[in-house]
Amino acid sequence: MVKWKYQPVIVKLIIPLQSAEKGIVMSRRCIAVLLILCLFIPGVSTLVFSQALEQVTYPEEIREPSVETDYSLSTGQVTEWSCITFGSYPQTEIVAGPSAAVDDYAVQKGNFLEDPDLYEKLTQAEWNDDQTQIGDARYLRMNREGAVSSASDRDGHYRWGEGDEWHYFRFDPIRWRVIGLDNGAVCLMADKLLDCQPYNINDGPVNWEHSTVRSWLNSYPAQENDAGIDYQGKGFLDMAFSAAQQDAIIKTKVENRPNGHYNTDCGKDTEDYVFLLSNDEVFSSDTAARNGFYAASGHDDPAKRFRSTMYAKCRGAWWSSVNGYMGNSFWFMRTNGYNQESVTYICDFGYIYRRGTISTCEDAGLLPALWIDLDRAEYEAAGTVSSKDILKGASRDSEGEDQRKRDKIVNPTVNLNEEEPDGKEVTYSLVSFGSYPQSEIVSESGAGSENSIVDPALYDKLEKADWKSNELELDSKRYLRLPSHDESAAECVRYFAIEPLIWRALEVRDGTVLLLSNSAVECEPFQKDLQDVSWENCTLRSWLNGYGASANASAIDYSGSLESFLDIAFSDKEQEAILETSVRNEANYYFGMDSGNETNDRIFTLAESELFIYDSAQIHGFSRRDEVADRAKQFKPTDYAIRKGIWYEEDGSRNVFWITRTTGYTHANVVYVDESGYMYNRGILVTCKDAAIIPALVLDLDSTVYEYAGTFTIK
Repeated sequence: MVKWKYQPVIVKLIIPLQSAEKGIVMSRRCIAVLLILCLFIPGVSTLVFSQALEQVTYPEEIREPSVETDYSLSTGQVTEWSCITFGSYPQTEIVAGPSAAVDDYAVQKGNFLEDPDLYEKLTQAEWNDDQTQIGDARYLRMNREGAVSSASDRDGHYRWGEGDEWHYFRFDPIRWRVIGLDNGAVCLMADKLLDCQPYNINDGPVNWEHSTVRSWLNSYPAQENDAGIDYQGKGFLDMAFSAAQQDAIIKTKVENRPNGHYNTDCGKDTEDYVFLLSNDEVFSSDTAARNGFYAASGHDDPAKRFRSTMYAKCRGAWWSSVNGYMGNSFWFMRTNGYNQESVTYICDFGYIYRRGTISTCEDAGLLPALWIDLDRAEYEAAGTVSSKDILKGASRDSEGEDQRKRDKIVNPTVNLNEEEPDGKEVTYSLVSFGSYPQSEIVSESGAGSENSIVDPALYDKLEKADWKSNELELDSKRYLRLPSHDESAAECVRYFAIEPLIWRALEVRDGTVLLLSNSAVECEPFQKDLQDVSWENCTLRSWLNGYGASANASAIDYSGSLESFLDIAFSDKEQEAILETSVRNEANYYFGMDSGNETNDRIFTLAESELFIYDSAQIHGFSRRDEVADRAKQFKPTDYAIRKGIWYEEDGSRNVFWITRTTGYTHANVVYVDESGYMYNRGILVTCKDAAIIPALVLDLDSTVYEYAGTFTIK
């Protein structure tokens, strides 16, 4: 890796330069003046021009982040960082036996060291400021008073036992990711969240300059923060680095631009040794892209997902229990949120919350960053890390047929075609997963639909079978009977084959795939009775997921056996492969009507934001334009859905209209897509009984309970 560096020639006239991101800048005008002056000094001008630029060669193991295309990730890109170790910090906890302080899924290799003998030595050691040395290793002890947050009854938090007095941690080398190179200096970002601190100890407005977290990171004296706390000798800088290592850390100009979304003033620029990253360094800028992050703000970015060390967890850092993001923590940036009492952060799935959280929040992780002079720093190469490495399950290796079927499941392919009504053709990968009543069994042609199974012998068997319930297994196949809606029909009971559900793959990301049913399989109102609701408390959400009475506004219990779509459609093993998903409910795009809180669900319907306008709509194969009758949004019903009462267009297309989870122009309405694929943002009454349900879910591609089912092209 080669860079160019300004090299001083005349000590009194030409001084070393630093980049605008790392300190005081010598302006181009000053450089020009000095070079012109040198022309008049005999014997110097040639030296200046030949030596003013010197080649800087970096070791092979130190390079800038590399970004490559990878459509299996949510951002369509994967980042690889080179890593080094520099400094040390408490990380590994020493325990005498197995520990239940942290959920197993949040524990990584090396988080705990089970060593009864060492643990006993630590209990008997002499401690100075809660630190001690045994052999070549340094240790820190911490009691409950040393934790920022130590509630033992909160999910996703370190569990302190009743008799806990001291916990012991070993100082381990800090692993850093290289995110920038400049003039022989290297910008480093921690590979893990190293500690847990509030952004500011005191309530009220604050910015980076006066925050306690800045003082703590840099071991500043009391006058540097609004709480008047002296961190000299006990802040991160002094705790993590020796005097020689601190000598290699460059004091850096830290820019504090306003929050670009809310225009919140973030205070003056500062000069610091250690800092947190800003909004501009994490998203929506070229700098963010150079650092290895996805620059747009509306994506879950694997490159922004981080785990916390065991020490940080013991200090109070929260971890996620959501499938797909288990064990990830959330972390502060230095930029204020929507006001100066809040600070922006990155959540467990790598999404940016520009509005922020309160600055006194006690369970966020900290991701320090700094610049070092490579010539003066004592460091060790530490390999590379990829934005894929933190994904759920660490990408279990698959072989043979399992891997081949995974490779075939890809994002939709969209080809522009001006001859088509909506200007495009879309090809979806199809997945077979779960089963549901679909095709009707009829005794003669014309008795059902074009998709019905005409089989007089089978129909006769079903009529004569001994039905113990409404479901029956016959010749190794499953069937369901349903009373006819048409009381005048010759058959008062109808029979349906329980068949594999076929799904469209809308988006492959991080070893998972977002699936949408390829047919309208059900007919169910958004809400059983007319009242103001949102997705969070509607009866449809409860029915799809099998929730109890407390989860919906009508107090209907769907948690019983075979009372919900989840239980009817999927076996226990199949349900294990469906990931609980963070379901965001953005306000109605046109009317601004609130659509309720974010939920965690396994089955859901799509939102307005996933169907048009936004980037995600285009990824899913849908048209982003709302005035288009989009064929990718057209769906046909199954026989079973028709007999359940779904409306469909009888003269030709047989298309249905279907509801989303987004609130319409009032909370008694819900946005829907009509039979032509056109969106009606004003909505329809939540009690509408003949709208289609097109369920969606996120499937773990590491599971073995699904099959690749070919492709489907809309043209």
